[in-house]
Amino acid sequence: MTAAREYDFRKATMGDLPMLSEWQAQPHVREWWDSDEPYDQEELSDPRVSRFIVSFDGRPFAFMQDYSVHGWEDHHFAHLPKGARGIDQYIGDPKMIGDGHGTAFIGARMAALFDSGA
Repeated sequence: MTAAREYDFRKATMGDLPMLSEWQAQPHVREWWDSDEPYDQEELSDPRVSRFIVSFDGRPFAFMQDYSVHGWEDHHFAHLPKGARGIDQYIGDPKMIGDGHGTAFIGARMAALFDSGA
């Protein structure tokens, strides 16, 4: 893995649902992500959650979301300070596993969140 990697994070859209469904059918994703239906328009529009398609070299390969831990009354991270964000992610393309991409794109998103005050 090279030290500097550039990742693009774009908001997930309804047009991404077929790709997300394909990724979520992968055994390495299903082990942790048990939803058969990726999202609907209402979920994609939920202001508490930011959902992204992550690309490397112009190629979409992962999904990441971050969310307000105080957006739900009984969230298990509600004890964290105001402005705290939770994260979930997976690498959908199995060819991208094992090369440091997960650590790198999570780090890139965390830096952006911290820069914006999380």
